Amino acid sequence: MTLDVERLAEIQAHFDAGRYDTVIARLTAPPPVTREEWRLLGMASMVSGRFSEAELPLMRASELGDAEARVEFGNLLRLQGRFSEAIRHFEAITPELTGELALRALRWWGTADFQAGRMAEGLERCERAWRGYMALGDDERIGRVTQTVAQMFVQMGDMPRARHLYGEALRLLPTDSTPVARLSALTGLANIQVLTGDFAGARATLAQGWQILEHTHALTPRAFLLTVEAELHHLTGDQALHLRTLQELRALVETTQDFELLTWTATRLADLYSRQGEHGRALEALLDLAPDAAHPAVTMTRGVLLRRRQHHAQAADYLNRALEAPGLGEGQRVRALLHLAEAQAAQGDESGSLSTFRAALTALISARDRMLYRPDLQELTNLVQRALLDPDLAPDIQLVLEKLAFPRIGDRAPTAAPLHLRVATLGRAEVERGGERVSLSLEGSVLTLAYLALNPGRTRRELEATIYPDRDPKTAGDYFRAVFRELRVRLGPEVLHMEGSPKQPRYQLGPEVHVQLDVTELREALESGDLPRALALYRGPFLPGLRMESEWADELREELRVLLTLELRSRLNRAREEGDLRRALLYANEFLRVDPYDVGVLETRVEIARQVATPQELARYVVELHRMRV
Repeated sequence: MTLDVERLAEIQAHFDAGRYDTVIARLTAPPPVTREEWRLLGMASMVSGRFSEAELPLMRASELGDAEARVEFGNLLRLQGRFSEAIRHFEAITPELTGELALRALRWWGTADFQAGRMAEGLERCERAWRGYMALGDDERIGRVTQTVAQMFVQMGDMPRARHLYGEALRLLPTDSTPVARLSALTGLANIQVLTGDFAGARATLAQGWQILEHTHALTPRAFLLTVEAELHHLTGDQALHLRTLQELRALVETTQDFELLTWTATRLADLYSRQGEHGRALEALLDLAPDAAHPAVTMTRGVLLRRRQHHAQAADYLNRALEAPGLGEGQRVRALLHLAEAQAAQGDESGSLSTFRAALTALISARDRMLYRPDLQELTNLVQRALLDPDLAPDIQLVLEKLAFPRIGDRAPTAAPLHLRVATLGRAEVERGGERVSLSLEGSVLTLAYLALNPGRTRRELEATIYPDRDPKTAGDYFRAVFRELRVRLGPEVLHMEGSPKQPRYQLGPEVHVQLDVTELREALESGDLPRALALYRGPFLPGLRMESEWADELREELRVLLTLELRSRLNRAREEGDLRRALLYANEFLRVDPYDVGVLETRVEIARQVATPQELARYVVELHRMRV
């Protein structure tokens, strides 16, 4: 064996083992001489995510007559998002190819078609390549193309088939070589586990992926693993890790310039910033990172950002454009429908909103990746509550919520206002700052925040006398000092502001602090007649777990209960008078969620149920009425 042949064999061995940095180093000094060396340099650069450095070597090898380099040059065009160029390239070279290279070209051609929005044509080409590899009997290559087809089924929403194919790919791909191919299959499987709610399984699969990643220098597989980790943190509610993972991912994709990864990262980062109320930063991230501003996923995200800023007409325009565009994945399509329904409702188009929501609901019922939509449904509580009060939609939306394991609709996300602080007191005691949950150890801390938000400019004596009238002044004073200290330490010194005399200062929340308090929102919703929003906000009584005695808290708790039940009783009576008994039954159920001890409404519910409910429902309502009478 000559030295040149030995050198090439050694470099090929490094490439096959995933040691791409070593390949690049060996072919940089001295530089490549043969077409095979130029091809290996280009492919090592491409697989490791250095797309700009890969182009010239692959072109050089192609010009020297290397057929494999021609195929991989088309793949490079695809990875850069140059889909039209890639498709034209494959149209030109594929007829001259034979054997495995013809199948590989068909695979990448189909993938380029799929990414360009020609999903049916793309899937058909990849399935032809898949069948061709099966005829060749090469398990490793069968495994590679199997996972390509699986990725397409994920985009189309067919999770069971995709999961089966990823399992097949992992069975076929050897464990002692091709680390990138096996990594890709593990990443795809973990993604399906996340989307179907198997979070423990996803963590175990991701751990296998990170283990394999130690044996390769490739940046792109690392980036794809991070996308799944980011989605996992998003769906499990860990916002800090979600943001940290997306920021790490951004640094990677800005290096690799992978079209698909850039688009994914841009839309997810923009969505996160927007949820946190940082709308300017969200739009900046979207437009700076996304390689194609007209991509359907980018258009859809623009619509979501506009809706959160209350620009409902513009939001509806962007969302409709996204839905009309070819190439919008099933997951993005369902999200677009949900946000479009909310934008239509905000513009007063109730019938259009219900029609759009019905289309989304049809997809949600059969979707295996419905976990993906849980954050949107938690955010769009007004929309969901309207559906719960619609006799035709209520059964289906209840089924979806049960499958998503919702304890109760109303875990409200930050509104479009530039909020800094969110205080939730109805059925819970929670504080968020900038979208991050803040733990407070003193139960009086949330109570004091709520009181100051509703009654600014009070002295400490007034606070003590109003909130804790039964405590002696010294005990109340000591407790308030501890509460104020905790609020300043946990939320920042600017949270509390003092005015007036140093001896008798008046306390209020800081001038730069914007507070979103669910009590205020509930009152506003009832005043405007927006019952679905009021019910979405009301997750239970005001600070139900409060152990300390507070007359003010007791009075507020009763006031809110009375306001909500009065509105519900009015709607219930009106529905009965109009003969809309199915809707009346829904109102009765909502009333009893707020006040389960009202015997009159329990009796009314049984009367209505005798005419419109199923025998099982009627039996349950009768038992609950008898239990209350005992």
